[in-house]
Amino acid sequence: MYSAVIVLLIALIGEETIYDRTVVPIPSRPTTGPRYRVETLVGITGVKMSKYRASWSQTILSPFNVLWRPHLISILIFEAMVFRFGIGINVTNAVFLASPPYSFSQDAIAGAYGTPIVSVIIGELIGHYLNDWITNITVRRNKGVFEAESRLLACYIAMPLYICGFVLLGASLQNHLSVVALIFGWGIAQLGIMIATVSVYAYCNDCFPRQQGEISALLTVSRILGGFSVAYYQVPWAEKHGALQTFGVEAAIVVGLFILIVPFLQWKGSSLRVSAGSIWRISEHRD
Repeated sequence: MYSAVIVLLIALIGEETIYDRTVVPIPSRPTTGPRYRVETLVGITGVKMSKYRASWSQTILSPFNVLWRPHLISILIFEAMVFRFGIGINVTNAVFLASPPYSFSQDAIAGAYGTPIVSVIIGELIGHYLNDWITNITVRRNKGVFEAESRLLACYIAMPLYICGFVLLGASLQNHLSVVALIFGWGIAQLGIMIATVSVYAYCNDCFPRQQGEISALLTVSRILGGFSVAYYQVPWAEKHGALQTFGVEAAIVVGLFILIVPFLQWKGSSLRVSAGSIWRISEHRD
């Protein structure tokens, strides 16, 4: 029923999200009013506007054309791990909170899940303004030149939060600390995840400004493939070796990837973008 309501709202109220950024001047709508809505819903508008847009082959190949770039696939692996263990926390904390010594009721567990919601909102706000602030500083330092790799500087703030949050959460569960410590650990971990995620999204979109749809899809796929398996082993691992080891090792994996990937991209990312773009232009010319 929920899905049916969403579909009806989209059909009756929603607007088509396709926006022709690369077409100058932007063409006017082929029809207007109720006719335009009906034609858009069934695909007629898309057919009429197809001459302004990429072909089927270009559209299908576009995600793969982006994915093979070394600077993108490396940051996708990092983001997959960052988000992976965050999903693990959100899935398995219901089990930990329902078990002794906390023994939360279902209502209390539901209320506790306000923690990641608040953290996500705070993380989005901090990530947004922090990225703009970092960009302005680096552009002034580079005498007006913007480098996409400057976006990754926010990860240096996100990782200490990530470590603190995971270690505090693991210690709270293992040593039966107060609920306040558990909530703070959970919230700090999610805050670090969101700051890092905003930074990664901004970096990828700046590297591929004309493929923002493909970037969003690839990042979503990486997070899904990376994340939802954690719930199958996190609780047994914590029960056998303790939650502190579980969450500590997870944080160490992410920080290890951060050390291997982010500084390297800041050092060689610009040259990787240039060389990958050159290779692609040569292959297009040969085709």
